[in-house]
Amino acid sequence: MPENNEANSANKRLRTESSVSLCFPGLFSRTQELSSSYKAAQPFHHSRITPFCSPTLLEGVRQEMLKLHYTLKETDIFKYHQSGDLANMDGLSAKEREQLPCLQQLRDALYSQEFRDFVSQVTGCGPLSGIRTDMSTNRYKQGDHLLLHDDVIGDRRVSYIIYLPDPQSQWLPEDGGGLELYPRESQESWAPAIRPTQVIAPKWNQMVLFTVLPGQSHHAVQEVCGKDKERLSIQGWFHFPQPGEPGYHADQLQTLWQKGAQSTLSQVEAKKQREQGCPSTQPLQPLKPSIDKTLIDSTLARHINPEYLNPKVMQQISDRFADDSYIKLSVFLNHECAQKLQQVLTRTDKEDGVGGCRMPGYETGERAGWKPEGSPVVRRFLRVEMPAQDEAACLLAQLQDMFGSDEFACWLTHVTTLSPRACRGLARRFRAGLDYTLGTPDGATESMLDAVLCLADRPSMWADGSVGGYHCYVDGGSDNASNDGSVYRSNEDDGILLTTPAAWNMLTLVLREPGVVQFVKYVGTAAPGSRWDISFEYSIADE
Repeated sequence: MPENNEANSANKRLRTESSVSLCFPGLFSRTQELSSSYKAAQPFHHSRITPFCSPTLLEGVRQEMLKLHYTLKETDIFKYHQSGDLANMDGLSAKEREQLPCLQQLRDALYSQEFRDFVSQVTGCGPLSGIRTDMSTNRYKQGDHLLLHDDVIGDRRVSYIIYLPDPQSQWLPEDGGGLELYPRESQESWAPAIRPTQVIAPKWNQMVLFTVLPGQSHHAVQEVCGKDKERLSIQGWFHFPQPGEPGYHADQLQTLWQKGAQSTLSQVEAKKQREQGCPSTQPLQPLKPSIDKTLIDSTLARHINPEYLNPKVMQQISDRFADDSYIKLSVFLNHECAQKLQQVLTRTDKEDGVGGCRMPGYETGERAGWKPEGSPVVRRFLRVEMPAQDEAACLLAQLQDMFGSDEFACWLTHVTTLSPRACRGLARRFRAGLDYTLGTPDGATESMLDAVLCLADRPSMWADGSVGGYHCYVDGGSDNASNDGSVYRSNEDDGILLTTPAAWNMLTLVLREPGVVQFVKYVGTAAPGSRWDISFEYSIADE
């Protein structure tokens, strides 16, 4: 009986190998050409193969993919619809496998010896595993996206994407959905640059592949924002040889990555990347024992709603904060200040063309007074840079100064009973279609007080979180846990402590304990404009 099984397996392999050339007509004759273009490609080695596969087979694959069940997955780094693992099709019942003949044929051909040899020759990556298959189908619908990461997980060796959008539908740049490739920031740095230098649009019967390398294979998938557009694709990886396979070496990962491994965010640079470019912490003066008329008539009264300077209201806020460790204060700025800001910020978004369900240019809003902030492996947004010059930057800089003042620290003491001793913060702009922060552990060992004033116009359009821009606090667990953008968070809803939708003129105060991470979700192109905010954190004096 075992001999019959071995014979059947051998016959199956022979049938698979003989059918590979039929799956990829003319492809193997282009090996040298594709290898040369792969080595010349920028910003890192990659290959675009078009046409890649038999159109008849691929059309069958597409029809089968459209019948699969897809689950919406969303975390800080992605939002898309994904099928189950196609590598496990052999575990399906015979009836289920009969429904997926084209997908099974494509999978078997991709992981055949002949095709793996082809990939090895094109990329120069060495032997690849035929035992370990790793692929799934993804449907990126309007609003779906995948932020920057490098694919470095386990023993992945080569990443590939097979595009199967509607062959009758042409993708334009403004439709989004492109594969963004990011160069290194500089030859001295492993960090990715703030913006990509190559964007590969979805195209029927196209395969893109590249070697997975820490600190080099940084890429992202643009949000799909075209009306009625859907980015249908197969995403997969070829892995290093497994024990017992030809080409396996016990130290194969360490030997290959001894330089690049230092770039992987999960190993070294989470805190450094997150804090790079942040303002330095500034000390606060000893706090006044009580609020007096001088304080009320000072900086605070020029900006803050007078209700929140009323001692009775402040005591009510303090009582609520003591119970919940957070509080949201609506209509925080006074009418005059809020009205002026609303006019200026709305006009600025309109002039910059932000929103409207179309992909903006990567340099949108960059001008004197506004600086792009990265690294995009953990965040991207614009920050006010002094001296502020345009009107929006000037107005937000005034609020930034207030949040960093001794008077505001004194007000915080009265509404939280905490004693801020130092602070740092930014005035930020999260542009629709571009910006976000990711939840990365900061290694903090003490509690911090966060104060975030959100200024997002038309709050009803932000309320359900579908356009992103919400501020989320999550139990990050141990700081030793991986925070690499490529390690997709699998717990999704688990561990969420607080979510605050973007809103207009809303101050949120949160006592953040060690181990809690926070992020601002990517702002989608369907948002009515930018999420503007003032974001400060205060270290707390020991009681």
